[in-house]
Amino acid sequence: MPELHGVSARLVSLAVLCRTDEPALGRTLTCAWASWQAAPAATRTLELLVCLNGDPGDGRALRDLRAFAAKHDAEPALLDVDAGAPVSLPPATGPLLVAAVCTRRAGKARAWNLLRRGARGAVMVFMDADVSFSPDTFGRLLDALETHPQAALASARTTCAARRTWFESVMAVPYGVDFPNLSPQLYAARSDALPPAMPENLLDPERWLELTAGAGRIVRARGARVTVRLPATLRDFFWQRVRIEMGKVQLASEHPHLAGRGAVQPGVADVLRQLGPADVARAGVYLTLRRVVHEVARRWYARGRTADVWRQPVSTKRWGQS
Repeated sequence: MPELHGVSARLVSLAVLCRTDEPALGRTLTCAWASWQAAPAATRTLELLVCLNGDPGDGRALRDLRAFAAKHDAEPALLDVDAGAPVSLPPATGPLLVAAVCTRRAGKARAWNLLRRGARGAVMVFMDADVSFSPDTFGRLLDALETHPQAALASARTTCAARRTWFESVMAVPYGVDFPNLSPQLYAARSDALPPAMPENLLDPERWLELTAGAGRIVRARGARVTVRLPATLRDFFWQRVRIEMGKVQLASEHPHLAGRGAVQPGVADVLRQLGPADVARAGVYLTLRRVVHEVARRWYARGRTADVWRQPVSTKRWGQS
């Protein structure tokens, strides 16, 4: 198969953005492997690249990656970019290549850049380390790119697995509306259509990527769903949401040229049609909370408090609890 500029059609690159303190990486990789095995593209080599970013801590995420590699008879390559190691991978000779790209500098945009730089697949699948999805998902994403040659990105739709609490019923309301946005948690991309890098200070890198590509080059992969856990406490909601809201403020302030490049959002009437009466009431509570957090985010951004927003919302990682 053809290779251009170091990019190979023989490979599909799965790029996993993972903090070093991520407790669910092993579960997510098992889910990803099942989805890859079910995809028609599984006749090609899967290049699994995991960017482990942040303080190494107890090394749990790296242990999970090594255990996954051992289970599938793949020796993981360990690339410490802080020590000057280039993001250069060994030849892909088998069905699976596994590599950890390690940096103590936390940040999703930095992790994205490192994975983008190292990947060799003509197609990349970007995935968060704390999500779930069905076995047909990768196949649907890759098929969407195949059948839409004009598309740069193919997105899943983000859904949620809510615990049976009043608070999470409020948190789940936005997921009941089909917003036409790029899923931050799971999407596929043509490598040659991606920007070579994104600004590393971005607080909402996927929104920047979505606007940079433009709505006309993004396709929703029909039937592809990615599931997230919701914040179970007001504290976790705050720390998850304040970064998103500050990301909006940052994009408007630092990247105003991107305004208007996103997809047209559903109007109020359409949103109300998609929500039942109980969810309409919950939506009022949710929007009030979001407005409060947005005001905090706006003030923090004005004061330069951008480093404060990277705290881990712990309850969004608890997949084993109902």
